[in-house]
Amino acid sequence: MTTPPNHDESSENVTDFADFKARFDAFTAGSGSPDDSALAFVDAPLKPLPLLTPPDTPVLFRLRVDLADSHPPIWRRLTLPSNLTLDVLHDVLQTAFGWTNSHLHRFALATDRHSHETQGILTPYDVEEGDEGVLESELRLDQLLAKKNDWLRYTYDFGDDWDHTIKLEDVLPQQAVTDAAVRCVDGRRRGPVEDVGGIYGWEHLLAVAAGTTPPDYPEQREIAFEMGLHRFVDEIDLAEINRGLERLAGSDAALGWLRRHTSSGGTPSKLDILFAGVSPDAQRHLAGYLASADVVEPTPIDEAEAATATAVIRTFLGNVGGGIRLTSAGYLPPARVRALMEELDTEKIWRGEANRELQTYPLLFLRETAAQLGLVRKFRGDLLLTMRGAQLRDAPVELWHYLAARLPLERSDDGRDSALLLLMLVAAGEARSWDRLRESLDLLTSMVGWTFGGRGRYGNDSALSDASDTRRVLGWAGTGSLLPPSGSVSHGLETDAARQLARAALTRWT
Repeated sequence: MTTPPNHDESSENVTDFADFKARFDAFTAGSGSPDDSALAFVDAPLKPLPLLTPPDTPVLFRLRVDLADSHPPIWRRLTLPSNLTLDVLHDVLQTAFGWTNSHLHRFALATDRHSHETQGILTPYDVEEGDEGVLESELRLDQLLAKKNDWLRYTYDFGDDWDHTIKLEDVLPQQAVTDAAVRCVDGRRRGPVEDVGGIYGWEHLLAVAAGTTPPDYPEQREIAFEMGLHRFVDEIDLAEINRGLERLAGSDAALGWLRRHTSSGGTPSKLDILFAGVSPDAQRHLAGYLASADVVEPTPIDEAEAATATAVIRTFLGNVGGGIRLTSAGYLPPARVRALMEELDTEKIWRGEANRELQTYPLLFLRETAAQLGLVRKFRGDLLLTMRGAQLRDAPVELWHYLAARLPLERSDDGRDSALLLLMLVAAGEARSWDRLRESLDLLTSMVGWTFGGRGRYGNDSALSDASDTRRVLGWAGTGSLLPPSGSVSHGLETDAARQLARAALTRWT
């Protein structure tokens, strides 16, 4: 018989399969025990995680986290206490890159990505699946990283496979480091949209939106447009990320505050109902906005502040006075429209003739809102003040508290939830620009389960319109004007006055 090329009969790597089968059959039949070579195909026991002994006094770590295969690189530089547990680090990474915590994740050693040789770093889901290892909530970062250039892997979403490398750049001793806040001190590029096919799908979608790459299929360009990528500015906003990290740090305390009030009895508030309908992770995320709004403290209001915040509504109530005879079609007569607009639109922002209510929609919305608030009503062709409207038209502080108690105004389930989320964003000071406010509401409404199927990253670009009744009241309070003056970046929602009213609306029920 011819010996095959490169065959070494003396090699220990050559297996006698007939002998192997005989010994294996004997083992499985219980008539013997194979030697080690017979069980070479069986997985060896996993080695324990090579954990380090953490320092007696925690130090400050500076990490650089890179999103693998991104070009130019998408990365963040973070400073954080070395004793941070990995479940908290997961939340930090979600916030730093703008992920939504909607998919599974995993930490892994740099040298054993799939935990083939060592035990894994487990999430609660992995424990349910019977995997072997240590819970991420029981592992400190300084048990895995100790010196410069030590690194870990972090993967988010096992479909898109967003792989991150977490490298220790420096160890910075610091006193009282356990109280140090987690900060993002540098980075490049905004985080990708989820569910787009991973980093390559994201980069391709950006190129399609920019017109530098042809779409893979006819609808792809429209998808990029509907996601808002045609106006996408791929620049990191460190201040926004750090506000998110501050919300994360305060979320547990705010959620505890909400739960204490919820368990105290009585009729559940709209806020209770909203939180009860979402996952624990979503609850913690939303609670961060309550923390930024500082809802634990009372909301004071003085006479001058209340007078400005209620000026639009009080002006309207004052003009209604003893009643206004409506036209046969049920609208304010032209003379009243002109008079009200003269008083409410002193900067002449409205470009129309302002002589017909139906075509002067800011005034029409004001009348409808006053009716919705129970301050005016129609009776036999007249517009009249209600008893409550007559009581409050010359009482700014009382009217301000009344508005806070009635918000949100929306009656549909989706409108009410959108408006509640809007109140949380405004109260937390997250209405600094109109586009970012719309993007934030797009995300939050998707997190609580709404799918409108329109434009925006998550298809809920219309959520801000669904909350328009509440938005207008906040805007009137923020500017003291029927129409936002020039220079108002978010229709008045960015002002302290709007934030104050939104905060009161969120806590009025307590």
